[in-house]
Amino acid sequence: MKRHVAAILVLLTTAVVIDSHVDWESLDGRRVLTVSGQPFDVEGWAAEQALLWRRDCSALKPLPMDKPTVNTWLQVIQQHSLPDSESARGLQMRQLGDWGVAEVAFEKLKPALVVLRLQEGQWRVQDQAVWSGSTAPWNSAHFVRRYLRQQAPQLPQALLQCIDIDPQRYGPGPGGLGPVPASVTRQP
Repeated sequence: MKRHVAAILVLLTTAVVIDSHVDWESLDGRRVLTVSGQPFDVEGWAAEQALLWRRDCSALKPLPMDKPTVNTWLQVIQQHSLPDSESARGLQMRQLGDWGVAEVAFEKLKPALVVLRLQEGQWRVQDQAVWSGSTAPWNSAHFVRRYLRQQAPQLPQALLQCIDIDPQRYGPGPGGLGPVPASVTRQP
């Protein structure tokens, strides 16, 4: 067989194999790359990588857990959805002006990201701006940021960009079956 015929056959075979295993699909009004049946949120991953390069969180460090504001937030969250919310414990807290975002874990509920706002001297949970659960198959950080932005449009962009969203807690989890408990931390 001549070399150019062999090269053409190799290219055609490669194209057919790739075409049979790789596809772009529409899901929930967005596109997802599917490789051998496994979905990948390429758009969300790329957006999150770009955000990690351009954001500046030097002024938005997580609040220490012994700060009075943190205790107030936890009390507000614990009273928000009784009785299961009573076990809320803080994982991370960030504040910018009269806005705050708390990541909390519960004994019986899934971990949650909760947006709070100082209104009339009281911290209040923004009922529509609470995320809990899996984002599968979407990139968890990008998906949750988009959701919180949609639910709380006045939430400062800088605060939203600096929230650390752990894919281990909100992504597909082991075997793609949903989030893992908040006690599980990232592996190095």
